[in-house]
Amino acid sequence: MKKQLIQAGLKAIFPLCVGAFPFSFIVGAISINAGMDVLQSTLWSLTVFAGSAQMVALGLVQSSTELIVIALTTFVINLRHVLYSASLSEYVKEYSMPTRALMAYGLTDEVYAATVGEMKHEKPGRHWFYLAAMFGFWVNWVVADFCGAIIGSSFPHIADYGLDFAMVAAFIAIVIPQVKNRECIVAAVVATVTGILLSGLPYSLGLVVAAVVGVYAGYKMDLSTERMEAELKEEVRHEIEKEDKEQHNTQPINAIAK
Repeated sequence: MKKQLIQAGLKAIFPLCVGAFPFSFIVGAISINAGMDVLQSTLWSLTVFAGSAQMVALGLVQSSTELIVIALTTFVINLRHVLYSASLSEYVKEYSMPTRALMAYGLTDEVYAATVGEMKHEKPGRHWFYLAAMFGFWVNWVVADFCGAIIGSSFPHIADYGLDFAMVAAFIAIVIPQVKNRECIVAAVVATVTGILLSGLPYSLGLVVAAVVGVYAGYKMDLSTERMEAELKEEVRHEIEKEDKEQHNTQPINAIAK
């Protein structure tokens, strides 16, 4: 069972690894142009493990921004991971603190998208699925950064080549099939529209706001669905009680007729 879950986790994350490789490659190349050496770039991706935050931080480093500003900016960009954590918290509470801390460390956009469906099934040992996907993506990310630091630095304008779109395409292919019920559809549409409207905000803050607004819209739709289901159940109950009452009232009449 453990081996099967690990294999399934690696298989689930593989398409996103293919898409993320060019993006991490670019991060490695840009980090060298920003003044890091190969070791620093690789260790940075190994410990930080956050693509969009790394990319923004590199731009701020190149513009000689204060360290506190860089730290606060990357913190805000990564606030969306709080939403991911809240979504998975109910399904990982049975695990030990070290295991949950490890799972939290690897909770990226891609890992969440590839594992959230499996984690919600609450199968025994499902954390091996998650950890396999997480480590598979993490290794891919670090190796790609290392290659980018060594090779990509020879191309000073590599960020303009559009290689990072591969990750976007792979991510869309993973997420879209999971958008099935109307709550998810509403959340996705609202988040997409909000993200487009706020795309001009600095430091990718529009993505953070869009994520929060999308989750809130999905939450309100979920409440609406629960209320409609409750009202429907109440109507059905009344109809059943009404039918029972009518049958009870007709029984004496039938008895007299006999």
